[in-house]
Amino acid sequence: MTPAMKDEDDWVGTPPEGHHSRDKADPDFWRAAWPKYAMGAGVLVFFITLAVLIAVLL
Repeated sequence: MTPAMKDEDDWVGTPPEGHHSRDKADPDFWRAAWPKYAMGAGVLVFFITLAVLIAVLL
C-alpha cells in the first residue's frame, strides 16, 4: 500500500460526502423502516391475489 492510498477508516475532520460520523449515525432509523415495507408487501400480495381470482372467476 502506497502512502497515497489510505484506508477509508483513517480519515479525520469533516466526513466525505455521504458519510456520517458515528455520533450522528442513527441505526434505529433503518430498524424501524421494515414494518412499512412488510405492510406494503402484504397489500401488494393481497391485490395480486385479488386480481388473479377475478381473472379466474370471470
